[in-house]
Amino acid sequence: MKPFNLLLKILTFGFYILLYNCGVNSDKTSERAQILGLVDTYLRTYSTSSLLSDVTNKLIIPKYTNLDTKVSALQTAATTYTTNPDVTNLNLVRNAWIETDLAYREIEWAYFGPAYIPYNVYLFLDSFSKSFPIDPTAIESKITSNLAPNGLRVDGLDTAEYLLFKDNITTTNTAFADTNRKTYLNKLIQDIKTQTGLLLFHWDKSRSSSFYYSFTNAGKGSRDYPNTKDGLTELTNQMVFFCNTIVDIKIAEPSGLRATNLGVKDITKVETPYANLSLDSLLRNLQGFSDLGDVGFYKFLSLRSETVTPRLQSQIKTTTTAVNLVKTKYGTFQNAILTGGSDVELMLNEFKKLRVLISTEVISALGGTIGVSSNDGD
Repeated sequence: MKPFNLLLKILTFGFYILLYNCGVNSDKTSERAQILGLVDTYLRTYSTSSLLSDVTNKLIIPKYTNLDTKVSALQTAATTYTTNPDVTNLNLVRNAWIETDLAYREIEWAYFGPAYIPYNVYLFLDSFSKSFPIDPTAIESKITSNLAPNGLRVDGLDTAEYLLFKDNITTTNTAFADTNRKTYLNKLIQDIKTQTGLLLFHWDKSRSSSFYYSFTNAGKGSRDYPNTKDGLTELTNQMVFFCNTIVDIKIAEPSGLRATNLGVKDITKVETPYANLSLDSLLRNLQGFSDLGDVGFYKFLSLRSETVTPRLQSQIKTTTTAVNLVKTKYGTFQNAILTGGSDVELMLNEFKKLRVLISTEVISALGGTIGVSSNDGD
């Protein structure tokens, strides 16, 4: 900071403090808050550009790096298992898949840029269509014909789950005596590895043409984000869009709580049904929101609203508690849907509250609008 600018800030700060001490009565707390708010606004240094940089360098890249590492471990475990398909190796590859899937759930909300389907043509993490369930009939047909695992609902982490967990979880999967099945699994995981590699490649800051610079340089010549507000809108949009996915697709759809399914429950639409990981996935999704807050979003929001930030933090914690309650009482989401409808509805309502809070108060405090990002990924 230049000496003149520093001196100006000090003098300005001193002026406001003088007003605070001499011109305000002790009982006028609102006026004090206004004066201190002016000081805070004038001295504020954590900009939108700072937030985008922190989210990129402290969250997105580390999360994708961790995911890529988990996929590498999964690939090694799968190769070992298909070479020697015994119970020990099956458990190892299943555990590796669980670690990979949960790592993905923590960054699943960031469905933009290199993670967005049109950007990469195929997204080998979420079975391409961003919906579930997968299509076991089509998968089996491809295996029988020894075809590559490419296409609608026949690839991705969801399909790997189907192959590894659909039989009894405690015994060896005898279906892997089929050479085509082994080939399909290994090719499938190789595709996932290629995808995580592409995510890192496109966020690599050593490349001047990477998406890293497009996002972090919002408002500084970025083609995708002409204004810094566009980058901020991307983040808030993704939070809202992902809340929609959780509320409508992950919870309401299989529970019969979505208006369009007229109360009809369908547990075949539960996410990760073979590994029974859907409640754990929801917890990691919430952790992803919390991590976003911790790397700068809470700080950025607090500078614009002292009341909304603690409410957002509290609602994430309350929603997490609601998911944990369902998990503790029922074990799996399928059991909860069949025997604990009221608890599922309570959990859903907490996610709805989170969605409303983000889509109204958070976005209003930041001066944003839903759905107007230059690259909103919707």
